[in-house]
Amino acid sequence: MEQTIDINPIPYLTWTWLKINKDTVTYDFSLSENNGNLIQVPDGISITSGKTIKTELPQPESSIGQEAAKLISDAATEGKIYTFEKSEAGDNSKPLIIRINADSNCTTHNIIHAKAGVKCKIIIVYEGGSNMQSSLSGVITKIYAEDDSNVQLTKVQLCKNAVNQIDDTQTVCGERAKVSIIQVELGGAHTDASFHTTLSGYQSKFESDTAYICKGSQYIDLNQTVVHTGKKTECNMKTDGTVKDATTKTYRGTIDMRTGCSGSQGNEMETTLLLSPTAVVKAAPIILCGEDDISAEHGSTIGKLSPEMLFYMNSRGIDQQTAEALLTRAKITATASKIPDEAIRQEIDSWLNREFGED
Repeated sequence: MEQTIDINPIPYLTWTWLKINKDTVTYDFSLSENNGNLIQVPDGISITSGKTIKTELPQPESSIGQEAAKLISDAATEGKIYTFEKSEAGDNSKPLIIRINADSNCTTHNIIHAKAGVKCKIIIVYEGGSNMQSSLSGVITKIYAEDDSNVQLTKVQLCKNAVNQIDDTQTVCGERAKVSIIQVELGGAHTDASFHTTLSGYQSKFESDTAYICKGSQYIDLNQTVVHTGKKTECNMKTDGTVKDATTKTYRGTIDMRTGCSGSQGNEMETTLLLSPTAVVKAAPIILCGEDDISAEHGSTIGKLSPEMLFYMNSRGIDQQTAEALLTRAKITATASKIPDEAIRQEIDSWLNREFGED
């Protein structure tokens, strides 16, 4: 049975006429659990079923909204918990790799628990689905980064054209913990991708690097929030993509400096290459400040290929269509180059080859 819900709400409302406060979707939330196939499991990881863990850290929060988070979580009967422990024999350079096929309506509920002092890498690849028959993939990923841990999470979305996805990443960091998120959004029909990070620990850090292509009739809605509560915390959010054809892309990026986070720093930058007069692009970079002793910057730019850049390309025998393809591809490959697995980087490269007719 289909339900209509609001999703990806902006943390603090702005003017309604801007139509950026939320996304509204109508889906069948009859989901079956699908926590993916394990492709590579390094040493030092224990895997159990469950949707909660014991920790002294505060609970992470969601950015997709309470109703959507409950629908997705309730549909997951078991969930998976990946606990990263220190291992004398383990190789921390190898990532945990999970592949999730979105052929039918499914829900994924994964917890990443990095114990104190652990350095770990996780890669989740979303794929499959159909170009004709619509399906929904609902995802909740929780990250608990204990004191002095270092977590790098990569999410790559390569689904077919009829797949709708709600992807929510919830993160909380202990003292001196660092979490990095790499997101590459390429496929799908309607994508709501969000993360919410709480920097509760002293000198904790968060970085994100998101890249996307929005083409055809795709809809991409991004909602990114970092809350600073600990002293001397740092965040750096970067989002870069291309919008063309009759697509819609919405970006909400919020840095929330709460009272007590003195000495903290935050930066967010969102850049969009606009290649079509029929595309719709909306952006709301936000800084909320409840503390005096902080430093924060934000920005959002939307632009097309400049006449100067086009002239430079033309003078070297590169036409406008090829120049646009080069710049579009460069945005994706710059982010993908940070993914700690050569095979997945090559898979993204192959997807781009097909997209630009270079096979």
